[in-house]
Amino acid sequence: MTPICDLLKNCRKYGDRAALTIDGRYLSYAALGDAIADQRGRLAALMQPGDRMALLCSNSLEFVTLSLAAESIGVIRVPLNIKSTAAEIAMLLEDCDPTLVVFEEGTRALLSQAPSAKAMLAVDLCRSGPSAPAPAAPVAGDRCSITYTSGSTGKPKGVVLTHSNWHYVFVNMLINREIAATDTIAFIGPLTHAGWSYLYAGLLCGAQAVVFAAGDVESMLAHATKQEIHIVTCVPTTLSRIVAQTEPGHPLRLSLKWIGVGGAPTSPALLERAMEAFGRRIVLNFGQTEAMMTCAFYDIAREPDRRDAAGFIGRPYVFSDIVIAGTDGQPLPLGDVGEIWVRGAHTMLEYWGQPELTATTYRDGYILTGDLGVEEEPGLFRIVGRAKEVIISGGFNIYPQEVESAVAALESVEEVAVLGMPCEEWGEKVVCFFSTTHGRPIGAEELKSALKPRLGIKTPKVFHHMPVLPKAGTGKIDKKALKLWTEEKR
Repeated sequence: MTPICDLLKNCRKYGDRAALTIDGRYLSYAALGDAIADQRGRLAALMQPGDRMALLCSNSLEFVTLSLAAESIGVIRVPLNIKSTAAEIAMLLEDCDPTLVVFEEGTRALLSQAPSAKAMLAVDLCRSGPSAPAPAAPVAGDRCSITYTSGSTGKPKGVVLTHSNWHYVFVNMLINREIAATDTIAFIGPLTHAGWSYLYAGLLCGAQAVVFAAGDVESMLAHATKQEIHIVTCVPTTLSRIVAQTEPGHPLRLSLKWIGVGGAPTSPALLERAMEAFGRRIVLNFGQTEAMMTCAFYDIAREPDRRDAAGFIGRPYVFSDIVIAGTDGQPLPLGDVGEIWVRGAHTMLEYWGQPELTATTYRDGYILTGDLGVEEEPGLFRIVGRAKEVIISGGFNIYPQEVESAVAALESVEEVAVLGMPCEEWGEKVVCFFSTTHGRPIGAEELKSALKPRLGIKTPKVFHHMPVLPKAGTGKIDKKALKLWTEEKR
């Protein structure tokens, strides 16, 4: 069985129950099933199983229904981030070589540098065109999606997940996370990324999804005054905006079951503010594109009260196995820093067209995540940073996340990012970028004196106060942009 077959059964079973509300447009489960059936016929006239369909779409109804229709006929969906540049989109399309590119009027310009390929407006594809009998449903081992990673340079890495991989993503979520048929789940992040996992898992159990434009916190909060919202998922930068805009007594504070946060570390200061607003109804999630979404989670409500909770990635999902490995590949004792390795039926099949890289990313069945972590107690893990981001200064290993947590804990600091930059005296020096609430100025000497007792030699040598830290398309702080900015200033 594949997730799409289960979903189509749900569409018949749940019938008139609300499934999706997007941009004010509403679909019941029955209407969602009808839309998928209608659109898969049109897609079948254009594509064969195993073909790639690239989607350059916003959080739209067309994106959802066309993605599901493609999945139902064995077409591999390739969601693309509309925050990318035209040059980046061209590189991704060249890599996946799609049979069809689906776009919207608002994303048409992103195809200006794209290689030649058949392209159609999403609304046109949903409304008209020849239809053909749908091929047989895909099987569990067939390729389902290619999702491009956001953190690397050079040749793009397209992560291939099978229908079986996605099945285990959703099983993990539905066993370990409280998602019920009676829930309304709000989406304010791009559905091209982790949001898709939550949306699909919710539809598999009969929940209702209410989708907003990516980053539209204001519309989501306004909606919460008219209809109860039970679950919200977001990145830390969006969580900060939600917390700032929900005063005591706001309906979201009353209706919320839990709010999931992931994609980047959550600072201790932000977590503290979020707990003041929502209590312990916060879940920190750890995943990677290569091990989609469900590696580990830290449910604040189920854990002891810890001052350092923000540093934890938590406990593995039911069908996920995590070890902390040393450079020799052997598991390390409790408390030792090593690379986080993840194994499970949800981990990727391969990198698209890159068998050598696939082989080096797997070892003994585990995905080598590139993240560094510690097993604090049996089955409970903490993250300390990316292996490639470790700063070696004066012979000491400095983990950026440790420094970022210390800076973020200071009063008035809003966002923070730490990088290592070349330095003749120390080899590398710690450089800190930060923004403050209401733009309040904080001098470098004030910061150094506050941080020195806690960080010692790890205290940043250079501070850059910025009005707002740059963000990548997923809403994470863009460290590559900060590094480029620093190099241009030198």
